[in-house]
Amino acid sequence: MEGATVHQINSLYIHFPFCRHLCNYCDFYKIIPQEGDYDGFEKLFYEMHQEHQRFLNENDAVLGELETLYIGGGTPSLWGKRGATYLEKLLHDSGVQLKPEGEFTLEVNPGSWTPEGIKAWRDFGINRFSLGTQSLRPDYLKLLDRIHTVEEVYETLHYFKELGVPFSVDFMLGLPWSEENKRDIKAELNDILSFEPEHLSLYILTAKAGYPHKKFLPSEEFIEQEYLLVAKTLKERGFNHYEVSNFAKAGRQSRHNLSYWKSRSVAALGPSAVGFLCETKTRYKWKSKTPRFEKEILDKDSFQLEKLYMALRIDEGIRAEDHFDTEEWNNLQKLFKKWVDEGWAELEGKSLRLKSPGFLILDGLMQQIFSAQK
Repeated sequence: MEGATVHQINSLYIHFPFCRHLCNYCDFYKIIPQEGDYDGFEKLFYEMHQEHQRFLNENDAVLGELETLYIGGGTPSLWGKRGATYLEKLLHDSGVQLKPEGEFTLEVNPGSWTPEGIKAWRDFGINRFSLGTQSLRPDYLKLLDRIHTVEEVYETLHYFKELGVPFSVDFMLGLPWSEENKRDIKAELNDILSFEPEHLSLYILTAKAGYPHKKFLPSEEFIEQEYLLVAKTLKERGFNHYEVSNFAKAGRQSRHNLSYWKSRSVAALGPSAVGFLCETKTRYKWKSKTPRFEKEILDKDSFQLEKLYMALRIDEGIRAEDHFDTEEWNNLQKLFKKWVDEGWAELEGKSLRLKSPGFLILDGLMQQIFSAQK
């Protein structure tokens, strides 16, 4: 890299592929661990790390002091003390450090963690946790094929509240039979909020092929009502709807995920993990069982389109000069004013931001932009 400008990457995603159980709706790459699997994974991860360093070097990039680290899965809380020790040594030996004021997140599933493991992760540097609760009702947990019990959900929420560290909660909408049973979303939310999370991620169940309860999923109208009720309830409780599927107290947005939505570079390691180098517009996805990856280089138009879509996902919205020339922006004014009239967006000068109802129909709004530009 002599003579080249080196691009420092300050965000890293790590994918841990193991779960105690494979939920019937989940499309993420994951496997149930057998004896010796952790040894094999750690060997593969080290080989990926070595290959990753070569790849970054070829692209005039380097992992700098990490401002954000996100360890997802799978169920990385299963890795416990062993994982914390392993990663600490690997990063230290590679000269990669965690910035003192950074954001370092670990995903935790109820029933798949121990106090000893959480302590080890905190000693490593983890200072934020994402809890995979999904629902507080045992019947819906069963329908979601979650292996944990509702008692373990409450135990997890109570533990992290008492621990006094920032944590996020995953919550799912659009569950089977929820329309017929008139699921009380607001009651579940209020129960979750009693544990004082600072962040909540909202997911609408997307049924893959072969999902056993597919014909019992609620109507789109019902899901829309659930989504808007969640948005309204959380706003009343002091949360900002800062991204299509995410809500946070002031200053508690996921800094790591904002890196994706702002089209910044995010490095990635682990089976099926996806990273992005913004300087070279290169996306890369690791294979699941070998230290190899596939890469895609975006052309200028594709990158600009993706940047627009990502920017519309967050409450900061878009500025005209970042995405359109003057003529394009002027031609879109009629469309944008319609969005304002419909309650989907706010327009101020040359800035546009979507509101909760607009987030809900983002894909349709993007299509309207395409049509207006033809």
